[in-house]
Amino acid sequence: MRFETAPLDPYATRITIGLAWLGGLLTLPLLFAYLANLRWGGLLVPIALALPLALFLLLNYAAQASSYTIEPEALVIRRRWWRPLRVPLERISGVSSASPLSDVPKRGLRFAFNAGIFGYLGPFRLDPYGQVFFLATNRTRLVAVARDNKPPLILSPAKPRDFIQALNERRTQSAVEQLTVEA
Repeated sequence: MRFETAPLDPYATRITIGLAWLGGLLTLPLLFAYLANLRWGGLLVPIALALPLALFLLLNYAAQASSYTIEPEALVIRRRWWRPLRVPLERISGVSSASPLSDVPKRGLRFAFNAGIFGYLGPFRLDPYGQVFFLATNRTRLVAVARDNKPPLILSPAKPRDFIQALNERRTQSAVEQLTVEA
């Protein structure tokens, strides 16, 4: 069963667009100098700042979650240009709504790889909750997937309730199948 990710929330959209605009604005002096046929060594400074921004945007887009698939043996998190992340169902200890985390970028955030550019990606250290790993695009549709001996995954399917129900049903079916095989 496949679930699409939720669209970017307004905060992530503003951050992403703002960073893209900044990178674009930094390239304008070089464009104008090229059109005016000017040569000036100082023009390398804005480009030296714009290129890392472009690379950062590209890497975040590549790693952005694009869909979540519940397979018979695993939860598969597909990403744009990165390899999918597979979480075996036997490693999942619980699934629930994570709506209290909806204010993550505003407060409680201590450490993160990406807090808003094309979504929320990477390890976060949250004050009241501890360490979690985000692969989400929308703060209002968060789902927590608890894993054995690893930080919980925080995802954002377009339909969180349907995702939680489907994943819990598949986990139950998988557990029953294991019991019948062992018996």
